[in-house]
Amino acid sequence: MTPTSQEAGRETRSRLLRAAAELIVEDGWGAVSTRRVAERAGVRPALVHYHFRSVDNLLVEASLAALREEVDAMLAGLRAGADAGTGLAFFLDEIARYAAGGQNTTLFSETLLASTRHERLREELGKVLHECRDALARWVAGQRQAVGADPGDAEATAVVLLALLDGLVLHRIIDPDLASIPVTGPLRRLAGLPQTPAP
Repeated sequence: MTPTSQEAGRETRSRLLRAAAELIVEDGWGAVSTRRVAERAGVRPALVHYHFRSVDNLLVEASLAALREEVDAMLAGLRAGADAGTGLAFFLDEIARYAAGGQNTTLFSETLLASTRHERLREELGKVLHECRDALARWVAGQRQAVGADPGDAEATAVVLLALLDGLVLHRIIDPDLASIPVTGPLRRLAGLPQTPAP
């Protein structure tokens, strides 16, 4: 069956977003051009400007789409954790996936750097971070309540946990040997969770 023009438009837009994300990783944010994106996506350059106001707009949309996909998967895994141990193990496994030279690591590093120059990108990243922080705070509070503890400062704990997780990713990129040092215990203590999963 022949796709409708609307379906074809969605497919073209999706290809452009994927191509832009790949080129951010390969060339860096500032080196991505309309021509390169169009070539990678296999479309005419005019279609880039038909779907996006500018190359910067395309790069913002591409990086945010990739980040959203990662965050959604991370939050789904956290919510699926049956207990605190499972949830933290999932978080640590996610961190371990980020290594120097990895595609997502490079993409998100470029995106964070670009956010210092693009107000809209910074605002959208802030929204994603806020959503992630809220979900983590609810999870921490739920885990504390499950063992009869006061949820207390779950929101502040989520802020510190996310900052620590970001720091762990950065440090593991710089020194991959750090991945062999177990950090589950300190993270559990920080979150005010029991050292062994609740029965």
